[in-house]
Amino acid sequence: MVRRLLERALPRETRRRRLVSRAMAIIREARRAVRRTQTAEPPAEPEPEPAPPRQPAGVTYRDWYCRLPADPSVLSIQRQWFDEWVRPLKVWGLVVDDGGDVAATETSLHSQTWGMVEVVKVEAGGLAEEFDRLSQDCPRDLVVLLRAGDRLRPDAVFQIARAAWRDPWLELVYWDDDLADLAEVWEWHLEGMPEGVYFEEDLDRLSRPRLKPGWSPDLLVCANYIGRAFAVRARCLQAEAALRYRDVGAGDDSLWWDLLLGLDVVDQQVCRLPAVLQTVDRRDDRVESHHLELVNRWLSRQGWPARAEAGAGGVHLAWVPAQDVPVSVIIATRHNRELLEGAFDLVRAADHTAVELIIVDNGVRSDGNEAWYQAQAADLNPQVIWWDEPFNYSAVNNRGAAQATGEVLVFLNDDTSPGHPGWLDNLVGWARRPEIGVVGSQLIDDDGLIQFGGVVIGMTGLAGHLFQGMAPHSESLMGSTDWTRNTVAVTGACLAVRRAVFEEIGGFDERLELCGSDVVLGLQARQAGYRNMVSAATPVVHRESATRGPHIPEGDVFASYWAYQRWLMGGDPYFSPNLSAAHPEPKVYCEEKPGVLSQLTEMLGRPMEIFYQRNETGEAHALAFASEADRALAESVRQGHRGVVGRQEVRTVNWFVPEFQNPFYGGIHTVFRLADHLTRNHGVENRFMVMAGPENHDERWYRSGITAAFESLAESPIAHHDSFAFDPSDVPAADAAIATMWTTAYFAARTPGQRRRFYLIQDFEPMFYPAGTLYALAEHSYRLGLYGLCNTGHLADIYRDRYDGVAQHFWPAVDDTVFHVRGRIDPDPERPVTVFIYSRPGHLRNCWELAARAVRLVKDELADDVRIVTAGSWAFPEHMDSLITHMGQLDYRETGPLYRSCDIGVALTTSEHPSYLPLELMACGTAVVAFENPAGDWLLRHDHNCMQSPQTADGLAAEIVALVRDPARRQRLAQQGLADIASRHARWDLNLHGVYGFLCDPGPPQ
Repeated sequence: MVRRLLERALPRETRRRRLVSRAMAIIREARRAVRRTQTAEPPAEPEPEPAPPRQPAGVTYRDWYCRLPADPSVLSIQRQWFDEWVRPLKVWGLVVDDGGDVAATETSLHSQTWGMVEVVKVEAGGLAEEFDRLSQDCPRDLVVLLRAGDRLRPDAVFQIARAAWRDPWLELVYWDDDLADLAEVWEWHLEGMPEGVYFEEDLDRLSRPRLKPGWSPDLLVCANYIGRAFAVRARCLQAEAALRYRDVGAGDDSLWWDLLLGLDVVDQQVCRLPAVLQTVDRRDDRVESHHLELVNRWLSRQGWPARAEAGAGGVHLAWVPAQDVPVSVIIATRHNRELLEGAFDLVRAADHTAVELIIVDNGVRSDGNEAWYQAQAADLNPQVIWWDEPFNYSAVNNRGAAQATGEVLVFLNDDTSPGHPGWLDNLVGWARRPEIGVVGSQLIDDDGLIQFGGVVIGMTGLAGHLFQGMAPHSESLMGSTDWTRNTVAVTGACLAVRRAVFEEIGGFDERLELCGSDVVLGLQARQAGYRNMVSAATPVVHRESATRGPHIPEGDVFASYWAYQRWLMGGDPYFSPNLSAAHPEPKVYCEEKPGVLSQLTEMLGRPMEIFYQRNETGEAHALAFASEADRALAESVRQGHRGVVGRQEVRTVNWFVPEFQNPFYGGIHTVFRLADHLTRNHGVENRFMVMAGPENHDERWYRSGITAAFESLAESPIAHHDSFAFDPSDVPAADAAIATMWTTAYFAARTPGQRRRFYLIQDFEPMFYPAGTLYALAEHSYRLGLYGLCNTGHLADIYRDRYDGVAQHFWPAVDDTVFHVRGRIDPDPERPVTVFIYSRPGHLRNCWELAARAVRLVKDELADDVRIVTAGSWAFPEHMDSLITHMGQLDYRETGPLYRSCDIGVALTTSEHPSYLPLELMACGTAVVAFENPAGDWLLRHDHNCMQSPQTADGLAAEIVALVRDPARRQRLAQQGLADIASRHARWDLNLHGVYGFLCDPGPPQ
């Protein structure tokens, strides 16, 4: 906006522009000359102001700021929305009068588009009384505590109230902020350029934004990264904190930090709004004695064995020495003596008496090499394990961990060397906290620059290192690089983890040979309920890639994708979506950069796109060409079956599978589960014939995906076949061929050399299409004479009764490692009822449009007595943003914990198979609501183990509302659901027991 104003006033390539530019250059040089003259004998200079964060070419922070949506038309719409809101939430704006500009703050509050804002001016001495009044009289209201001079963007309270309306369980909402000067950029856009500002370099000095990470409890202990930009429920206000605040001077932010540390919240009760909604006249990042006191009070309440000390950029924790805690330091090496000497010095510098040093050496075992260890590290008494297999970083470290005896395991690269002497005590102190999973140290390279400050998923590819290349003690758009930070994962170059946690999550994933297993370890710890963090208090020196070099195996790239995909698609929770993932140094997001799907397409060599079901003429023409089958084909299939009599042991199976984007969900996951069952229990060799287009044939993609889902299938042969140029003679002979989707049934029927041909039927697929070509082709696949292996007896009945096929069925089950009631959140009458709705608009049979309308009706009726959460493969439409909390596409292992946090689960389908969702919800102790659908009668019984609704939005909403209001019925349905799962659907191997026998002897064909 500013640039456009400049262009209008001083167009480029004009004489006026050149004259002003020269004049400004002369003025700047004159100013510098005056300053040089005035400082010929300079007095002691104060600490210089930190330089403003540098911005990438193509976009600047002020440009980005001016794109924010608080323009007059949006503000007008928000005011209209408020007038239509059901039971709108009241928001209190408390203005602390400590000598700042009270009028500016009050004006910003009175200008809000949210119509229920109560403004109260209060002096520091009256805060305790005001806190008491609000917490007792209106505990559910939200309170924004502002210092005189702070200003909110006009739509700020609307955004805050909408977040609390969307999720009434929230206790804390926080947002990004900036220094007051930059807020004037917006005013300049509306009112004109300020006097004396002409060019972009004059504006650079105005940028001081803070774009905050997601909820980071461990960072909050060490620095108030949230600042004053937050709102809490009135019941969270603590009068004791206000009383302590009376004794500090004006301009101090300790009250805000004290309030935040006093909150008792779980992750789901905190919401970050990634938007600059507030400007502050100054920030208080000081660490003085009273700041240390408030952190020490918190440490004492929590029972943490540590004390707060002032650090370079915040508070650092000094842990009570635990010299008797056994620690195992594990170093993997290829016998690089030069590097190892630095690593030994690092261990010596720690001065920890109970250290066990384990070295896994992939070099040559010789008398000379063993003697070198005794000469160089005798004081460390190393246990050397010689590794004579091909090097695998994960396997090597797992071997070292298996030999270790320590309570805490510390993994070091051999290219680390001494940094801070307290590095090990700091790592061990953090790692011993029961809520912490994996811990790392900030790493410094040979040039003294930061090499690692935390893992960010999606940065510069699959994952990158935060702050890489920046100088230590720098300010950034995310705050100081000196802050201790929560992070999704930690680099394995310097990583600590309790042995119990390491064993619980299965150690390093050995499918990753060289890169990525350290990140996966952190992600698995997070999925198990732990937090990960990186401490900048005690940095360690690290020579990146000196151990392994720059090479990254191709297999590691694909295996990493499957582990990271949930965060690649949904974003790293500790990295603002307003920051560019293309830069390790935080920079604002540039819309001109390619999005994550484009980046993944280039990296993985295949198109990555969101699935949305279509019924296109082009697709129908193509499949009509590929799905040719006359009467003779069906007769030849039956004739072949008649020639095979009695039981024939099955040793090889050719699976005809479609291309897939995700092996963890839906029918394709059951395909691989069946193959895994046959391999583990019957020694069957599974081969996968991937039927795809002419381009989607990268075996690395399919193999890595199958392996990620079921490791037993890692070595299974995989062959790509072009669906539109299929040559049946290219398929090897097999004891059984199994089609897995209607499009693959035609290929299985046409392929010679298959002793028997089967059809894995998991739904009535013609229903996926309106009447027409695709419906006809899908239905005809049931007339090809294949033996039907059906998921549920209902589908077997359809195959036999309608299409005269031979069929046997199995009953679905749940994965009890994911779906169970262990750790379920107990119901609380003071908490809003949580309703889960599966969000999958790309699949029409999941009836998202009906669900969306029902959600609106439920919220209109119940308001903040209910919170509605969704998860699925595609984001919800923007108009639903005020009603539901969307979790995105979750990792398969995260779905169980989500269901265990919900009171009601809504599972909608109109097809002949009700999906696995009701089973999984029941297994997690969640009461189920489903449509009236006779196809699900084998599992779902109204008012027995679920509630069934008419297939209309109002009918669905009525059942949800009634169940929300009836906790006793919810409990009864949930208990019956658990009993039904335990009796018939608890073990996959048991339910699949008859499949192998059917493959060996399906009986005579019809």
